[in-house]
Amino acid sequence: MSKTIMVDPVTRIEGHAQILLDLTDGGEVTSAHLKVLEIRGFEKFLEKMELFKMPQVTARICGVCPAAHHMASVSAIENGLGIAPPPEARLLRELLYAGHILHSHALSTFVLAGPDILVGVDSAPADRNIFGLLRLNEDLAKKALRLRTMGQRTVEIIGGRGVHPVTAVPGGMAHYPDQEKLALIAGWGEEADHLLSELVDTIRERLVLLDELRQATVLPVAHSLAMSEQGALAFLAGDMMVADSQGTSVRTFQAAEYADVLSEHVMPGSYMKSVKLRQPEGALCMVGPLARLNINEAAGTPKAAAMLKTFRDGGSPRLSVLDFVEARLVEMVYCAERMATLPGQLKGDGALRVAAEPQAGRFVGAVEAPRGILIHDYTADASGRIVSANLIVATQNNYAAIDQALTQSARMYLPGGNDAVLMNGLEFSLRCFDPCLSCATHSAGRMPMKVLIRRAGKVERILTRRDV
Repeated sequence: MSKTIMVDPVTRIEGHAQILLDLTDGGEVTSAHLKVLEIRGFEKFLEKMELFKMPQVTARICGVCPAAHHMASVSAIENGLGIAPPPEARLLRELLYAGHILHSHALSTFVLAGPDILVGVDSAPADRNIFGLLRLNEDLAKKALRLRTMGQRTVEIIGGRGVHPVTAVPGGMAHYPDQEKLALIAGWGEEADHLLSELVDTIRERLVLLDELRQATVLPVAHSLAMSEQGALAFLAGDMMVADSQGTSVRTFQAAEYADVLSEHVMPGSYMKSVKLRQPEGALCMVGPLARLNINEAAGTPKAAAMLKTFRDGGSPRLSVLDFVEARLVEMVYCAERMATLPGQLKGDGALRVAAEPQAGRFVGAVEAPRGILIHDYTADASGRIVSANLIVATQNNYAAIDQALTQSARMYLPGGNDAVLMNGLEFSLRCFDPCLSCATHSAGRMPMKVLIRRAGKVERILTRRDV
């Protein structure tokens, strides 16, 4: 008779979830599944809203990656209208986004996954958190949090708000910061570059100690899906490319063609859909920093370019979940360098936007969110209001890869007989993907429910309503 083990709730991720392990009678792991328990319904919320309000409304989908939704939305509208923002506006968007990626990656690397890496996967729960990290190495923890602050403040200055930016509008940007604030951002970029020179080495040294888990969580059949600008790292523009598990490019496509390449699938007991490739049929794909470094051979800044070469020299493509962590280090350095140099390229004397008016049609855009490819797809009527919307979020693209990694991690930790280490080993494997579950849940009409009726503290009856 088969058995089931459940990890509930999963901690130190964005959102609410369970991990379900299925075992044979002999105790061998047959599969693992991430069950996402929250429902947002944003695709339905967007219906009948004004098209040009989408960049501001969709930025509120998430408090962790709002700038990604903001930019994907404005990109979709501009693609549908056939317009392009002026050069100054593009540079401002790049600067905002560099701050966003730095902030998000610092959160993932040091606050969410950091305690596992630096304190230890098998350490006591009381120590395996940001406060334990502060006790272990206060100076390192403060530097890591400083990175987050500088990234977030950059988004605030360029985007108008630190959490939900508002300044990217169809056709360009609505605001130009003064030179004093741009100089401040340039200084933060230099400071972040300096801090990362120390922090990168520390994380790499600790990752070496997790080599057993690195080998255990290689995704042998995963395709990489990422954006590329002629072979160089890109976040806001470029082609979308698919490479197989050997690193061979198999498909290049544009955002509007995504439905020809990707298919969404409802997953059992979960409000998050899984995305798989149509060719090869049902093939597992992964997105995010690791996929970006597998796809791209170049980066546009000197230190990041050198780190990318070293990363790829270690084997390309790299397919272990721990490689996600190391890939984020490369991208943080890239963003710090961009923050240091982009302000000097802004002259303040060019146009910030071109004229744009809403119209009927289909509007599809994509960006590289911190966690990977993010697609916004809207259809608008003649009054410029949304008729339908589809959002494909990075964590959906990683869903099948996450389940595979959890299965492999469980096979490593379960035989040890330590339930605490098993649970945290599973959670750490999940944290390496940096999942954003609030973003990725948008099913509608499926509302399972469980009610526990207790008498004198004991469960008397359980009422359930299954998926409908």
